[in-house]
Amino acid sequence: MASIAATNLVRKKHLQLIAFQFAFIGIVSCGNVLIWPTEASHWLNIKIVIQELIKRDHDVTILVSNASLFIKPKAESAEKFEIYSVPFTKSHIETLIKGIIGLWLDNKPTTFTFWRFYKELGKQVRKWHDLNRQMCDGVLGNRDFMAQLKRSKYDLLLSDPVTLCGDLLAVKLGIPFVYSLRFSPASTVERHCGKMPSPPSYAPAVLSELTDNLSFGERIKNIVSYYLQDYVFQSYWGEWDLYYSKILGKPLTLLFVFNWRWMERVPWDSKRPNC
Repeated sequence: MASIAATNLVRKKHLQLIAFQFAFIGIVSCGNVLIWPTEASHWLNIKIVIQELIKRDHDVTILVSNASLFIKPKAESAEKFEIYSVPFTKSHIETLIKGIIGLWLDNKPTTFTFWRFYKELGKQVRKWHDLNRQMCDGVLGNRDFMAQLKRSKYDLLLSDPVTLCGDLLAVKLGIPFVYSLRFSPASTVERHCGKMPSPPSYAPAVLSELTDNLSFGERIKNIVSYYLQDYVFQSYWGEWDLYYSKILGKPLTLLFVFNWRWMERVPWDSKRPNC
């Protein structure tokens, strides 16, 4: 009798434990993620994130223009594509990418060509922003397309900030957004938007090809690199303040919206030089 009573007690405790565990089981559902990508190597980077999201059974939809050079929608793919129209062709994007690559490979900045290099870089940035603004208009300025996106009830927007307006789209859709970016030249975006500390006498500017063992002359070059990238950023990216204000219907700046969310693919201090 004693053994039977003990067995019943053990069973009862097992049932109580199982019931306790069931009490903490909630409904788990996969997310519906919208992607605002960038062309060229940036597409390859964010594609890895997309593949991981699909592996975890999330629904992924990629926004792509009808002039995309690298992003090719496929009917049989696991991810979905929403195609929007822009008033330029693939050749415009191809010419711009070739121009930027050619500038960097054939006209790398030296002590005597710094200003000329960044002047040409500024021209390429302006061309890209002109195309970028037309991409923004192709989505945000299309009421039917925006209504279609709202009906899809996305949970999150993942954006590559090199192509602006992902944040604006998320705000208009009323959903959270996250940025993914490896780095920007001289860590300009990270410093201004992510508040990443980068003392120019200590931390070499990204793409400056300097090491953390800086001579006096290299420190001067590094400081100039930071200031020139700040000039490019504020001169060309600052022009977006009016566009952001127009879309959101109130005076805002690009930096203000950028500061809402920030995620680097690698922690900011992972490759900082040692003291």
